[in-house]
Amino acid sequence: MVLGRAGLRLEAQKFVVYVGIPIVASVAYNEPSVQKWSADYFQFMKYPSNPKTNLKEEFEQLQKEREEQLVQEKRNRKGREEYLSQLKKLSLERGKGSGNSAEADGETVDQKRGWFRWWRWGRRSDPSVDSDNSSKSI
Repeated sequence: MVLGRAGLRLEAQKFVVYVGIPIVASVAYNEPSVQKWSADYFQFMKYPSNPKTNLKEEFEQLQKEREEQLVQEKRNRKGREEYLSQLKKLSLERGKGSGNSAEADGETVDQKRGWFRWWRWGRRSDPSVDSDNSSKSI
């Protein structure tokens, strides 16, 4: 049974799925945070404990480590909040000094366009250029 172009499209779609799924999975699961989470969650490197170990001491040690982690997270959160409040104050003071902060720093619109500027995505530098190009293409 020959399907012609429909068969070619089906084969192309299957090829994209067969090749795309492993690539997407590799990109998604090769993140260090995902690997750390999965190693901790599934306990890849934790072997059954020795029968001679004292489980109560081990449990207390794990509890103490967790409490220390919580205290450290609280300190980090407090420091982060202080840092953000300082940044807000500085940006407000900087905003009062000049009308436009981008012009004061000498930044151009191209530097603020984003990750995909090489794909020409993001804000345009001059909106009149867009309207000129759209009228020429019609």
